[in-house]
Amino acid sequence: MRIKSALSVLLAALLSLTILPATAYDSAGLDFLQTTSGGAAESFLIDDNGTLWAWGDNQWGQLGDGTTEDRATPVRVLEGVRSVSAGECHTYAVLEDNTLWAWGRNVSNSFPGSDELVNSLTPIKIMDDVASASTGVCTHLAVKTDGSLWVWGKYIGNRTNKQVSTPQKILDNVAAACTGFGHSLALKQDGTLWAWGQNNNGEVGDGSGRERLTPVQVLDNVAGMSAGYGFSAAVKTDGTLWTWGRNWQGELGDGTTWLWGPNWEWHSSDPEEDAELQETLAAWIERWGAESVRDRSVPSQVLTDVSAVCASNNNTYALRTDGTLWAWGNNHSGDIGDGTTEDRLSPVLVLDHVTQVSVGWDHVLARRTDNTLWTWGSNVTGQLGNGESLFYSHSGFIPRFSAHPIQVMAGLDGHAAPSLSAGSSPAPWAQAAVDEAIASDFLPVPLRTRYDQTITRAEFCALTVRFYESFTGQEITSSSHISFTDTQDPDVEKAASLGIVSGVGEGRFSPESPLNRAQAAVILTNLARIMDFPLPQATPDFSDAGEAGSWALNAIGCVQGTGIMSGVGSGRFAPQDTYTREQSVVTIMNLYQHISRQLTPEEP
Repeated sequence: MRIKSALSVLLAALLSLTILPATAYDSAGLDFLQTTSGGAAESFLIDDNGTLWAWGDNQWGQLGDGTTEDRATPVRVLEGVRSVSAGECHTYAVLEDNTLWAWGRNVSNSFPGSDELVNSLTPIKIMDDVASASTGVCTHLAVKTDGSLWVWGKYIGNRTNKQVSTPQKILDNVAAACTGFGHSLALKQDGTLWAWGQNNNGEVGDGSGRERLTPVQVLDNVAGMSAGYGFSAAVKTDGTLWTWGRNWQGELGDGTTWLWGPNWEWHSSDPEEDAELQETLAAWIERWGAESVRDRSVPSQVLTDVSAVCASNNNTYALRTDGTLWAWGNNHSGDIGDGTTEDRLSPVLVLDHVTQVSVGWDHVLARRTDNTLWTWGSNVTGQLGNGESLFYSHSGFIPRFSAHPIQVMAGLDGHAAPSLSAGSSPAPWAQAAVDEAIASDFLPVPLRTRYDQTITRAEFCALTVRFYESFTGQEITSSSHISFTDTQDPDVEKAASLGIVSGVGEGRFSPESPLNRAQAAVILTNLARIMDFPLPQATPDFSDAGEAGSWALNAIGCVQGTGIMSGVGSGRFAPQDTYTREQSVVTIMNLYQHISRQLTPEEP
């Protein structure tokens, strides 16, 4: 009963779509140098001085800093680096002198000639005369300066699946190469794309669905490519993007999903087994549509005006010629970067002014034209580089992630040492409040960075609206729609429709203007009233309270009397001073605690 057994395996796989190998995936192309790379839960960046920086998971020493300590912010690793590739708990770097270095865990003979070495916490040289390299879980590739391609590990393309620790030459005249999970791609100098390895999902792209033990030609006129988990993507010289292979969560970007391999046999000579197969097939077609059975084992075009592509486990990212970054596929950890956790079956715009993108297990790195680095997605071990990571609360662990791009480094142009973006972590006095706000889903994702930055009027609206909707469990809707001439921000309109905020006159709201302390006091007082927990009346005793104006005096007394806001020292409130993001979060959580005490009064 081969078919029935295979059917059981398939159905079991469909029930565990999220259980995937933890690895990273590279891009490669003509004249392309990979200066950023995301590992399973770690990240790497090469600045314009050739300095390699690393952060994130370091269990096996894969960061290369000589320790096994996780890093939530970048640490310096190596100088004179040209390109970097993160694998499964190990890392490769090609230096300017064409030497290849490796460190971390020696999985699948990733350190050729070092079979006895379990792991290395610091870089060790493994090869000379290397132009570029790519490493993954099973397979490791090096393109030498003479254009020859050398491969070791498993699925190496030399007519055998046996794992080898000595590099084998399999192709000549190669311009670039990259490996995914069990299959690899090589771009020859004549623009032809070649592939080999596992092919159960059509990831090789030759239409056969059969494993290829040696390279086969797939496309011509190719400029760049990327090998993901069970699927592939390539950019042609005319800017068209082509994808093929597995499409479990829309990673091919053609608007559909696809849940079985191209050579799946849906017929059996056994009547009972055949009936079961047909019933299963009909059920999946009904669920996913007729397109779900279309053959994806050959490349099909999905996008135009593309300059580079990067594939991952269940996502694809396309950098277009105008510098915009588009993404699609799985979005459970905010991998797409569009501010949601909704899977996308077709490309959506994520970021502009992008020069390079790299992906890891479920996080993303993007370099921009202003010499800054932006990250998003999962942040369980600090792989986003903003100083945060997985943390624990009274209810257990809360995995951190950002569904919106956040800036984490600046100054990558080589004129000075790169710097961690200011305020990427909250100050110690605000940390507990920020952690609780995130755990309670009170803090919008775009505000989870640069905490010392002055908060704008629109951002404070976003904070109060998120608090209101999360606390009450009700989305703000109003028949009396309020709009302004200078903004269409939905959070501003929601806050205005509730009566929490008002404009600045002449139909304007001034959304980007800094919020001051007097305005914060008024908005917080209004919010408490709208939520049916009005703050008790009190007269402020600050020496400068009168400077706020009569419109804010009562609110300042209310927030002072309840302890929601305090002064700045020396008996002053400083009503005209600006308010930061972390101060805003602390006062929102103070309001939350005030309301909570009223809901559960202390026993006498």
